[in-house]
Amino acid sequence: MKSAYFSITCAVLLSACQNSKPENNFKTVTVEAISFQTETMFKISCEKFDTYYADKWRSKTITDKASLDKLNGLLQSLRKTDNAYEPDVRVKLLLTNTSGTADTVCLDDKITRYKNASYKTSVELANFVQQ
Repeated sequence: MKSAYFSITCAVLLSACQNSKPENNFKTVTVEAISFQTETMFKISCEKFDTYYADKWRSKTITDKASLDKLNGLLQSLRKTDNAYEPDVRVKLLLTNTSGTADTVCLDDKITRYKNASYKTSVELANFVQQ
């Protein structure tokens, strides 16, 4: 009896964990990036990135499901930091969702700004966007 109860409990927990995976709603992602090692005399905000680096960034658009799923997982796994931190932007991601809405992610090698919150930039995310 205990064995059957244990088996049922494990099955329920396993299915709950599998269903908790965040759903990917990205249709396309445009990556606008310069090298993280680029130095400036002043901090570049997300709003000024397009103006300051207009002719310097490299751009690519991601549409394949595997890459979109990976990026979604990387964004979902970011650790929150103090919201007072703003990145000295070197990468800007333009996320187009399947619903037609758009989000912007701005980051440097330390801080990621996404949905009005600041997160610690993971090494995996930094490597992914610089590929």
